[in-house]
Order: sequence, then C-alpha cells, then structure tokens
Amino acid sequence: MTSESATLLGSATRLITSQHTGREYRITISLPYAYSKPHVEGWPFDDTPDKWPVVYLLDANWYVGMVTDIVRSMAWCGGTSDAIVVGIGYPVDENPQAAWLEMMARRNMDFTPVRSEEREKRIGEFTKRPIRTGEADRFHKFIKNELIPLIEQEYQADSSRRVLAGHSLGADFATFALFHEPEIFDTFIIASPGPGDEDRFAFKAEETFAKEHTKLAAKVYLSVGGLEESVDNTTVTDTLRFAAVLESRNYDGLSLVKQVFADRNHCEVIAPGIQAGLMFALKK
Repeated sequence: MTSESATLLGSATRLITSQHTGREYRITISLPYAYSKPHVEGWPFDDTPDKWPVVYLLDANWYVGMVTDIVRSMAWCGGTSDAIVVGIGYPVDENPQAAWLEMMARRNMDFTPVRSEEREKRIGEFTKRPIRTGEADRFHKFIKNELIPLIEQEYQADSSRRVLAGHSLGADFATFALFHEPEIFDTFIIASPGPGDEDRFAFKAEETFAKEHTKLAAKVYLSVGGLEESVDNTTVTDTLRFAAVLESRNYDGLSLVKQVFADRNHCEVIAPGIQAGLMFALKK
C-alpha cells in the first residue's frame, strides 16, 4: 500500500521570514468551503459574505487542523460564521519528536512577554535548544505589521472581525496583546492562561493599562480547566481572580465571558475551551 503525507483540505502553507523577529514562520491559511468561486448552490455553501472573519491561531503546528474543522463544522448549522483560519506555526523537522521539541522551544521565545533566565535554562535543557525569552513584543509586531497586512491584502478578510486564539503559553501572549494594543483584534480567546506566571505579569499589565484607560473595546473569552489546580498550581484561582479584576474595572466596551470546564485538566480542556471561544467570537 502506498502512502502520502496528509494535507488539510482547502488549505495552503506559506513560509514567512519576519523582519521583526528574524525568524521563519510556517503559516497555514484555511479557507471556508464557500470561499471559492464558482459557488455550489445550496447548503452548506450558501453563506458567502463579501469578507470573512479571520481566526489567528497560535501553536498552529498542533491545533490548526482541529480549529479549522471546528470552525467549518459549527458554521453548517448556521449559528456561527465560517471563517478564514490563519495558523501561526513553525517550519519543523519531519521527525515528530524533533518537531515537537522545536515547537516547544520557539513558542517559549515568541509568546513570553518578559525575559526569564530561569525559563531559558529549564526549557533550553529540556529541548536541547538555545532559548531567549521575552520576545512577545517582536512577535506581536510580526503579526501586526507583516502577517495581518498580507492576509488582508490577498484574501477576503474582514478587518473588523479579527480573532486571536491561544492556549497555555499562547493564552499568555493573547493576554499580552489584549493590553498592548487591544484595537488590533476584535476577540481574544484566552484558554488556560497563567496569570500568576512571570511574576504575575498579566495582573501588572492590566493594572498599568487601567491607569491610563477607561475603555477596553474587546470581546474576551477566558477559560480554564477545573483540574488545573493543585498544591503548587493556582491556575484556576489566578484565572478567576484575573476575571474578577477585569469585571471590577467596568471598562467601556469590554465583553467578558469566563468559564471553568469541570473535570478537565490542562491538556483535556484545549478542544472544549477553544471551541467555546470560537462560538463566542463567531456567533451571528
């Protein structure tokens, strides 16, 4: 029996070297089934807007297939919009284990808002790769100045409906983006973040933002697994405290939903957390 590498239907990949980070990214663009022309008439190809929402997905090497199929399948029943999914990932070795380690190393550079020598040592020893943390600002510039303009120039992308989705360390980057330049995205899906990590960066960033702003015009879906709490792990407590701080500010324009998924740990909550966020972001 012959075999071929699997591909994601209706999708293409592009390699982009960023001027801001100096590194190369593997970008996967997955288009709605009704995007192409000529259109097939009737369900599920009858929803053909002039422009489509765009989901910018972090950790795409792991999640782009899952998220693309979730977005497409939900849209069939009409409650949510289909969308262009732009997966932000990394060019990696074909060996799955080497690829996993490379992705782990790269995300620890791009997603972290502050430098941590302890994290660099720990992740570097684990992945056997050099790590320099604290480059979230450069990575954000890549998305804002290079990736988004490319997508909106070449595809029928709705600039008013940009969604940023991240889990775990990706959620920490989404939190950074929320307070760094909230106007870039319409919705932030922040799944299983670590608000207490990096010397409580999320709380400090929000406090700094609140001193200068009474408006935060964004939709935020904040989720966590109920089992992400132990003697030495306060993820659930910190996430709920973070949500409470946001609610207490009464920011003008903020729409916040928080959800705890009972009986789900950090890895088991990925799919339900991101799907719930996508329902919130793409609801008609």
